[in-house]
Amino acid sequence: MIITPSCLLVPLTHVIGQTRYNNQKFFSKPLKGGLAHIILQAVTWTLFSVAVIILGVAIFWHPTMFGLISSAAMLGIFAQGLMVTSILTFEEDSDPSDSSPTSSRSASFDKDEDDSSPDHLIKASQWAKSPVRKRSDSFAHKKKKRRKRDFFLWCMMNYALFQVPFVLKWFYKTVIHTCVDCATGVQNIRDIPAMFTLVATLGIPLFTHGVGGLLFHKDKWSFHHPMSGGKLHVLSQAAGWTLVSLAGILQITNLFFDTHYDFLLHSGNVVGWCAEALLLYSLLNYKDKVDVDASDFIPPRERGNSKRGPFEFLFAVGQDIFITNVHWLFIGWIAAAPMGFDLFSLNPTAKMFNVTPLESALNFLKVMVACVIPSLFFPYSATRKPISIFNPFALLIKINETILLSPFGIFRDSMIEMEDPIESYQKDGCMFAIAPHGTLPLSVWAVWHQASHIFDEVCLFFGSQVALVPFYRLWTGARGGCMTITKKNLLSVMKTRQNVALVPGGVSEMMKCEPLAKNINVSIKHKGFVRIAIQEGFDLVPILMMHENDMYLNPMRDFQGWCYKKFKVPMGLPYYTNKWYLPVSNQKPLRVVLGKRIKVDKMENPTQKAVDKLHRQFYEEVVRCWAKHKNDFGYGDRELVYVE
Repeated sequence: MIITPSCLLVPLTHVIGQTRYNNQKFFSKPLKGGLAHIILQAVTWTLFSVAVIILGVAIFWHPTMFGLISSAAMLGIFAQGLMVTSILTFEEDSDPSDSSPTSSRSASFDKDEDDSSPDHLIKASQWAKSPVRKRSDSFAHKKKKRRKRDFFLWCMMNYALFQVPFVLKWFYKTVIHTCVDCATGVQNIRDIPAMFTLVATLGIPLFTHGVGGLLFHKDKWSFHHPMSGGKLHVLSQAAGWTLVSLAGILQITNLFFDTHYDFLLHSGNVVGWCAEALLLYSLLNYKDKVDVDASDFIPPRERGNSKRGPFEFLFAVGQDIFITNVHWLFIGWIAAAPMGFDLFSLNPTAKMFNVTPLESALNFLKVMVACVIPSLFFPYSATRKPISIFNPFALLIKINETILLSPFGIFRDSMIEMEDPIESYQKDGCMFAIAPHGTLPLSVWAVWHQASHIFDEVCLFFGSQVALVPFYRLWTGARGGCMTITKKNLLSVMKTRQNVALVPGGVSEMMKCEPLAKNINVSIKHKGFVRIAIQEGFDLVPILMMHENDMYLNPMRDFQGWCYKKFKVPMGLPYYTNKWYLPVSNQKPLRVVLGKRIKVDKMENPTQKAVDKLHRQFYEEVVRCWAKHKNDFGYGDRELVYVE
């Protein structure tokens, strides 16, 4: 009975907070106080009701059911915390029915634009100077800022709810398990938090989708709207619900195993977190039917609009950590396998540091087999692989591209300038040559994604070392539209007249990359790509990536350069950092120029003079693009330097 008074704190906090702190009535009118206040109040009273029901069942059914009583207490604690937060987020002037100046001013901008009465007519010059215009801009800015805050608060609240089952699990394991006898009615204590986790894993995404959609999109939202809401919304929804299903399977599987397989519980919860992030992202990108066509292509943001809210900042950090360090997962897997880590076991760490030499060898062999699987089942393809029932990975790759490469987060504020009309770049028989290479040219994929109307049908060629990382190999193979750079592969694609793209500077240019230095080095030693372009009659288009050299620092550059000179292989740890030597990028916005298309006449046996002439013409176009755009792109104090 000691717990019972603690549950009364929630309504008591509500009454005192509303009357003393917010100067409201005993119980404020529903749907008043702002979106954040309404959301928190709804969740608080829901948790409070569940806590009271559980507590009542425990008291009147079996007073020794400490598990149920403690569950009610924990839910009451979370409800109390949310209640305090809701009191602090109450907004007195946010009632839609209020007739305050702010509300009336907001309503005045919702009037029909076609109203032709003299009272509503105003000249454009007068409107620009009108104080009403300034007040309206301020109102819209505050409303947008408040909406972002509400969405961020919504995200944090949902992820806090995800932690409730783990708090219960810890409480049962450390307190209840030592003082409750199974004869009192609790037959299997670990099933209770496991069931809570399963309910949270499935219930919170449903809550996010249903309630969140109504809160942030109101009448435009319906719970079931397949294949509508815009491309980003549909892809995020598909990935989110797929992960919710996977998380549910892991949680249910956990119920049938003993405590040695608790990693299933934690794995399911982590997958649930990822699913929740995708569903929240889908809410953020939901478009009404009227806006869907306009949302299919997201134009670059205006330069200088680099201010980010807390949600986009956290999203960018997550993007950056994953993109920069995904190759370390494979390196860690290789290192841990001989020590007993078996990823293909239900308990991968059961024999960690306690493994026989034979088992160690078998684990390492499994890793090697796993590395070969992508090559067998996902061969390279010169064209993008379509999404179909026989290739579900293509859908996952599309979702992955949308999340990691869109102009939101790390690749925000993109600028892609074109010196020719788009149609010129879309014509067949074109070779795009990218410069400079940079330390780790991952932003090329962002350019390909954000300018997909140009590059979706272009085959991108890259170094064979990319295939050594299983994730990269799986991603490029399942995606299609990219191949390793060999003369045979390049010619086989060019014979079909499909447009191609490559980085002529290669590894030698990467070794000469000096991030954040005054000079941006571009290697001009290679002429083979020019010779092949002449032989096949492919026009040349330079792609100048001004930002690329500054994306990453390479602390191992000197050692890799020495190895490259001695052995022609840039050996060393793939440790890429920002300017503070943290394992993330410098988050430089994309600054890309597509040069003019250089006409090339086909010649089966080009002379060296013809090759040199076209080679010089190509790099003169690169210099022209640099000189034209460097000031606009913020690189006016830098110099483009050609090196051998």
